[in-house]
Amino acid sequence: MSKNIFIALGVLFTLTGCLTIEENYTFKKNGSGSMEYVVDMSELGEMIKGLDALSEDKDKPKDDLGMLDLKDNLEKLSSIPGISKVKLKKEEWVQRISFRFNDLSALNSALNVLLPDSSGEAHRFFAWEGNTLVRTNNRHAQELGAGLGQQEEALEGEEGGDLNMGALLSMMKYKYHFVFANNVDSTEVAEGLSNTATKPREVNVDTDWGIIARDPKALDLRITLHK
Repeated sequence: MSKNIFIALGVLFTLTGCLTIEENYTFKKNGSGSMEYVVDMSELGEMIKGLDALSEDKDKPKDDLGMLDLKDNLEKLSSIPGISKVKLKKEEWVQRISFRFNDLSALNSALNVLLPDSSGEAHRFFAWEGNTLVRTNNRHAQELGAGLGQQEEALEGEEGGDLNMGALLSMMKYKYHFVFANNVDSTEVAEGLSNTATKPREVNVDTDWGIIARDPKALDLRITLHK
């Protein structure tokens, strides 16, 4: 994504709305399940369509989202053993990629496709410790947020004026939603986050890139299920 696109995105985020990324999971008793990964830029609406006028890549289609575009992940996900039913649904500025997984090994392989970081190393996102599901993260979310943060100096003096990067990052949300076959006994999350689920077998957690930028472990969590 070009420098001008980053600048325009920064201006539009502060004026009109935010980016929201969601990870939605369903876990069955046998360890299999399904996952949906959502990139939602719908709050930018029609304004973001004008970004192609600022782009240095004139041949790109208007809805080319660069590093946020999920279409290149379809073939990679489909080739992973234990991953099936891979689908991509694109609405206007909302992308939903979904798949089924046989076990955590397959799920972790899929997440390494969806959530790579600059290390280039495979990360074990999920693990079971007894009846506790443990989620740890690489630096994907931090680096994605930093993609805008690195443009702070370029943004200053642009037509949009000085942009508060803390406010910008706080408008970019990251959400988890889990559904389990058993009731949830407890959920451990980073300071400042909470589980807002109202059903005994669900977990809902959300945060923003302001928190993620300050705490590398903001997206880590532990979910203990009832035996």
